[in-house]
Amino acid sequence: MLKKLYSTLLVAIFTVNSCYANNTDDVLTEISQVYDIVGQFCGGISDKISSVSGVSKINTGITAVGTVAAGGALYAGLKKEKLDTEVAELAKKLCADGYCDPAKIESMSNEDFFREVVPTLVDIFTIQSQIEKSQLKQQIQEGIAESKRLGNWRTGLLAGTVGTNLASAIISGLNKDQSDLIQQITACNTAVAKLRNLYADALQSGINPIENPIMQTFEKTTKRCGTLSVSDAEKIEKRMTVGMGTSIAGTVIGAVGTGTSIAANTDSVRQDSTADGQKKEKTLNTISNVAAGANIATGLVETGFNISLISLTKDLLRSAQECEATL
Repeated sequence: MLKKLYSTLLVAIFTVNSCYANNTDDVLTEISQVYDIVGQFCGGISDKISSVSGVSKINTGITAVGTVAAGGALYAGLKKEKLDTEVAELAKKLCADGYCDPAKIESMSNEDFFREVVPTLVDIFTIQSQIEKSQLKQQIQEGIAESKRLGNWRTGLLAGTVGTNLASAIISGLNKDQSDLIQQITACNTAVAKLRNLYADALQSGINPIENPIMQTFEKTTKRCGTLSVSDAEKIEKRMTVGMGTSIAGTVIGAVGTGTSIAANTDSVRQDSTADGQKKEKTLNTISNVAAGANIATGLVETGFNISLISLTKDLLRSAQECEATL
């Protein structure tokens, strides 16, 4: 009787263990299938993020160069404006005696002419006066040459900002669409959530991670792959879009500044001594300097966006690499 009861218990225990083993195998098989899906969706994300990070670094360098160029253009423009003022003052000094203005002399009475102009004319022909006037003329000529050189420098630097802004706009435009990255992170997070639920169910059903080491891998994956943020990927897309818009604006501003700087530095404008001519030159110079200042601002904004992208992608990349290390 005892022998028969013992045999019955053995059969029952074997049957329970067999059912448990079969159930464990089924659960682990299901989790393994989801784990494979996690590998498909979460693998390769780091490569995409690395690409974005590389683009951001390149763009940072480009916009930084453009910002420096804009700063140089503004410096040259302001220095040119100051020098032009000094040249104008020298010219006034040269003609302060009034003999440079034929119309004024012609309208003078004979008495005024002999009282005011003749002594000056006599003075002009003295050796000392000739030396002073010659030096003054030389200063004016040197100032004009320096002013023109500064104008050319400003034009070249503004043209450089057009190139850097255009390059930045193209790079941002080509890389602003991050829909693939957003969709992959979304799919990865969905698969990880499914894996996490199955892992919890497996623990509740009595599966021991020590007896089934594969469970430990599942646990690591749920912890390391659950930190990827879709919102971070969306921020990348938004910041690249804004950066592209800023670069386009900088390109337009730089083009306007380059055009006005070229116009302001032409001989026809520079040599127009009429009131309208001088006003036109001053207006063109002012527009060029404002454009340079505006390009400094846009360059700083672009560079700031790119630096923030580098920081953002750094954290996202670390999370992706930690996730992929478990797959």
